[in-house]
Amino acid sequence: MDPGLAFLLGGLCALAAAAASLSVWGLPALRRRLLDDERARLRADAEVAAREQALRERADLEAGLATRRRELEQLEARGRGREDALDRRTEAIEDRERRLSVREAELKGAQATLDAERAEVERLQQRELRELERISGLRREEAEDLLLERVEQRCQAEAAEVRARADAALAHDLARRAREALVAALQRAAWAHGHPTMITVVPLPSDDLKGLLVGREARNVRTFEQEAGVDLLIDDTPGVVVLSSFDPLRREVARRALGRLLDDGRVQPDRIVEAVVAARVEVEETTEALGRAAAAEARVEPLHPRLLTLLGRLEYRTSEGQNVRLHAVETARLAGLLAAELGLDEALARRAGLLHDVGLAVEHEVEGSHAAVGADFARRCDEDPLVVDAIAAHHEEVQAASPYAALVQLANALSTSRPGARDGALEQAIRRRAEVEALALKQPGVLRALALQAGRELRIVVDPQKHSDRTAQRLARDVARAVEAAELGPGEIKVTVVREVRVEETAR
Repeated sequence: MDPGLAFLLGGLCALAAAAASLSVWGLPALRRRLLDDERARLRADAEVAAREQALRERADLEAGLATRRRELEQLEARGRGREDALDRRTEAIEDRERRLSVREAELKGAQATLDAERAEVERLQQRELRELERISGLRREEAEDLLLERVEQRCQAEAAEVRARADAALAHDLARRAREALVAALQRAAWAHGHPTMITVVPLPSDDLKGLLVGREARNVRTFEQEAGVDLLIDDTPGVVVLSSFDPLRREVARRALGRLLDDGRVQPDRIVEAVVAARVEVEETTEALGRAAAAEARVEPLHPRLLTLLGRLEYRTSEGQNVRLHAVETARLAGLLAAELGLDEALARRAGLLHDVGLAVEHEVEGSHAAVGADFARRCDEDPLVVDAIAAHHEEVQAASPYAALVQLANALSTSRPGARDGALEQAIRRRAEVEALALKQPGVLRALALQAGRELRIVVDPQKHSDRTAQRLARDVARAVEAAELGPGEIKVTVVREVRVEETAR
């Protein structure tokens, strides 16, 4: 109920109660009239409020009807749209059915024509067959056999062509997959290019030590070069001296010996000899640690201690400027990656790749190629037969018995042939140094022969008991003539013969 209407009804009830009370108390007629007027006024107000309430309700109903009418109109429009779409679809379906009916009729006509033509062809074939039988004198069965034989020959020829195309496609696909495997392995392994060096720079705490290294009348530097087999280059460069030699082992021994002398502070010929001997022993002791480092880097464990020592020795071997120990690690990585691409045993491939050149460390001790020597050494160390086979066959000296040998061959070729891996000029110079030293060592009474200054000087240490000053001169001339006759390359080689009598006495 509307609040205003309720208020008016409440007022009327209150007036009625008041009138009842007035009548009880016997109020005059005037008061009754006033009550009647008030009652009439309140009734009129109640009627006005009721009409207003009715008008508001009517307006609400009309608004609701208008909203409903709009919704109905939208539904009618949507229904008309759907009806139009259905009409169009129905028309399209009817049109398609008409076209299909026409097409079906055409197909039936074409089928009838085709059946007639097929019957005509069969009739003509029968007639030609009878004519051929009459002309050739062959029965139908004989003609069919002859025809089948010719068809078989034609099919065999076509099959051979198909097989040839399939073989060519297979070979192309195998080559592509092999290239992809190689590229995938190389891209997963990133190594720096090789940078062969012939010098080792040794820092000095003070430039005053240069004079101490030279010694009186250059005795210290001559003794050091004679014992270590390297060139000790002392120039105006502040804070450093340079050790020069083609042999990395000699440079390492010389570097350690020089470090010992600098730490001790006493640079004398006797101390130089002791330092060089101690450095050689120290270098020998580090070879096993280098072998363990190579095995850890290649993820190959465990290895026999003798094999680890040989791997460490490869640190001081180079092949055309490439460090052989690093080459072995690189080959192991590549072989493992290739094995992973081909679904083979990755660990076994890495092991074979790491050990494939161990024979280079014992090549001068045992007769035979380094592949055969390395395979025999690995066999005596109880290595896997597949690893032994891969070592023996990595230069194709023997027939490979497993795919791992082929993987090691390929990984070895990739490691040696990648750009910057090797330097043939450096290897040629190393071979020239070895040949020059060998020519000198063939002469009687020669204790040591050292090729210095990049092979431009040959320093020969002779036994003073077997050579006098005069025979030393003749020896130098003979060696020079032998070097000329060997034709080891362009350039001059200075031959120096060192004959020194050293007398030692111990005072107590």
